Amino acid sequence: MNKDSFDLYDREKALISEGSTLLESQDLKTLKPFAQRLFDGFVSLFNENQNLLRHSDRQEQRLVKLNQNLKAQTQELELKRQTQELLSQQLAKYLPPQIMSALLSGTYQSKVATQRKKLTVFFSDIRDFTATSDLLQPEALTEYLNEYFSEMTEIAMAHGATIDKYIGDAMMVFFGDPESNGHQEDARACVLMAMAMQTRMKELAVRWKNKGFENPFVIRIGINTGYCNVGNFGSDQRLSYTIIGGEVNLTQRLESHSDPGGILMSYETYCYVQDLVEVEERQPVKMKGIARDVKTFAVLGPKQIQTPKSVALNHQAGVNIDLDVSTLTPSERQQLAEQLRAVANQIS
Repeated sequence: MNKDSFDLYDREKALISEGSTLLESQDLKTLKPFAQRLFDGFVSLFNENQNLLRHSDRQEQRLVKLNQNLKAQTQELELKRQTQELLSQQLAKYLPPQIMSALLSGTYQSKVATQRKKLTVFFSDIRDFTATSDLLQPEALTEYLNEYFSEMTEIAMAHGATIDKYIGDAMMVFFGDPESNGHQEDARACVLMAMAMQTRMKELAVRWKNKGFENPFVIRIGINTGYCNVGNFGSDQRLSYTIIGGEVNLTQRLESHSDPGGILMSYETYCYVQDLVEVEERQPVKMKGIARDVKTFAVLGPKQIQTPKSVALNHQAGVNIDLDVSTLTPSERQQLAEQLRAVANQIS
């Protein structure tokens, strides 16, 4: 070993070596000072150990206290988190989920501010609601109305709509703010949502009739696409996130001209969804403040994909295929298509 290397027990080894030498010499004059040094060293070591023990006890007590404080703080933070989560859930019932999420993430400022954006607006209400409500007990009316709004809201949220407000028996939602997938996709999502709502209303009507609701709710829907003012309206003390403008009023007019159980949309919306739905052009709507008549289109249902009755293929390599697919079921057509694809893969 290198003589300059450090040995943790150098002092102890030297002491042992010295003691061995003195014991062999049996010289009392030198043994007594050595014994005194050992005793003094022992006393010093004992005192050091006691000090270390006391210090260790104090540190342990501090750690216990810190752990208790940390546990209390953790419990307090968890309680605050649960309280905030509960508050967020409660606030989410009064605010559009998109706005709520933006507020919590800090990406949305709660101040008076509006902007012009192209939106697709949806408006619905219940046909003859006043007359229908007069035939129901208040408790039953409340039950059916809450169920209606719950079902429609669930569909709206599933399609990414921003729920603006409930006005009595009416419901207004829109697409395009604060989140947008583009003007066309927003319009298509709105029309698909409206069709899903009318389908659900037919299912609810059956259930309600079985519960004794003789004349179940039937809704009319209007949809329009155009530029609106959207944002926070009001004051610094109280804000309302909503949309206003002529296009909103037009949507309400379209709803009032819609068939019960139907969907009526403007030409602007129709342009975005004409490949998606079957429509029937209706009488134009005259709107105060708009010089032109507004073209309207009633949604009849999703556009049906036309399946060819026969398929023919003639190739110079001697391949001749003539199929009558009109007699095949959808599953048989799918199976045949897979077989033809397999043959095509072998050729390529």
